[in-house]
Amino acid sequence: MVSPILIKKPVGMRFYWNIDANVGLNSPNKPDDVQLVQFGYALMAKTETDPAFKAALAAVKIGTPCTGREDDPLVRAIRAHEVVHGGAKDGRVSVIPSSAGVYTDAGGKHSFLLVSIVNNMFDAQPDFPRIDKHPSCPATLRGVVAEKCKL
Repeated sequence: MVSPILIKKPVGMRFYWNIDANVGLNSPNKPDDVQLVQFGYALMAKTETDPAFKAALAAVKIGTPCTGREDDPLVRAIRAHEVVHGGAKDGRVSVIPSSAGVYTDAGGKHSFLLVSIVNNMFDAQPDFPRIDKHPSCPATLRGVVAEKCKL
């Protein structure tokens, strides 16, 4: 289930939405986790300038289950994101381990893809972390975020 996490940035801590299980190629692809990534990619598509990445993002449909296969539009968008982002090329958006407490991957050179995705949500939603208030936030994700924000 989508949940909050605080991540140490070079200058302090920052709130992020995290996923419960990996999303993408050969992954569990839990509905709310998938919707978080899809929603982030939909927002990212509005500002992306790289043509190939923008096209891959545009093919993602919010609320569509992810099959976890290479031909799935979400997996293709993740693959395109990996190309422009650097880091692991595994076709997945990985869970940010709470034990890590930092925004970079194990090698320390690249931020997790999810950090990039959530940063776009932060930029697009004035009420962040209340992404449930965004008109494009899908229903399953909206319910999870609303519940988590009550805590």
